[in-house]
Amino acid sequence: MLRTITYNASLRGSSRLFLRTLSSTAPKIYDFNQIKQLVQKPVESKILVDVREPKELEAYKMPTAINIPLKTAPGALGLPAEEFKDVFHFNKPATDKELIFFCAHGIRAKTAEELARSYGYENTGTYPGSISEWLEKGGAEIVPSKK
Repeated sequence: MLRTITYNASLRGSSRLFLRTLSSTAPKIYDFNQIKQLVQKPVESKILVDVREPKELEAYKMPTAINIPLKTAPGALGLPAEEFKDVFHFNKPATDKELIFFCAHGIRAKTAEELARSYGYENTGTYPGSISEWLEKGGAEIVPSKK
């Protein structure tokens, strides 16, 4: 089953209309222990994506995660690679990577995951527990292992 979603997303004052046909394959749902494992031992094919706003990251930033704020940059993953790098100062994730979204409480993560699919990212996941669960379960003490 396929579904079509239209998004009107704007970033840095430019308005873009995106229309994509999405697969009905459900995104993977991650729990605390799976995210803990990814933080401790990062996997090149999986990218943790924090969709909170930069101000929210001042309180706590999860190790190894990249930040693509949903509210101020909803169309970020639809940008050309060069423009994305100019805005975020890191390379745009390749569409063959699995993007795993989280936020403060899980609500924005789901929206960001759906947007990512509209931009051609078919391998996606969410961490519904997000930062609130991460911190409650001691995630702030978890660091990536040194290779």
